[in-house]
Amino acid sequence: MILMTHRLAICLAIASLTFAGPRPAAAAAIGTVFDTVDAVEINNDFANATVVVTGLRPGGSVPITVIFTFGNSESATNIDTAARCERLAVIAMSKPGKFQFAIGSNTGGSSGGGCKLILRTP
Repeated sequence: MILMTHRLAICLAIASLTFAGPRPAAAAAIGTVFDTVDAVEINNDFANATVVVTGLRPGGSVPITVIFTFGNSESATNIDTAARCERLAVIAMSKPGKFQFAIGSNTGGSSGGGCKLILRTP
């Protein structure tokens, strides 16, 4: 009986390792994802630091334009975030099909947000 319990424990351990193995990481998007970026513009007006992105969403066939607000333009952090997002969007523009561009901003009136490039093909 002890031998049978020991074998069962080993089989369960092997089975748990099989199912708990590494899985491919899902691309976690920040807000809105674009397959291609056609245009990007940064605006630092009196109220907000914004990034305007025009491009194709995944599965889309018509470009859309979306405005992302990063909060008070008097904050250096918000201006820096908007500038970094603009640079990443330009990289996505220069290599269509190689990257997806993801961007998002807080909509609850608070500042913040972010963006990232997602490698599509190595």
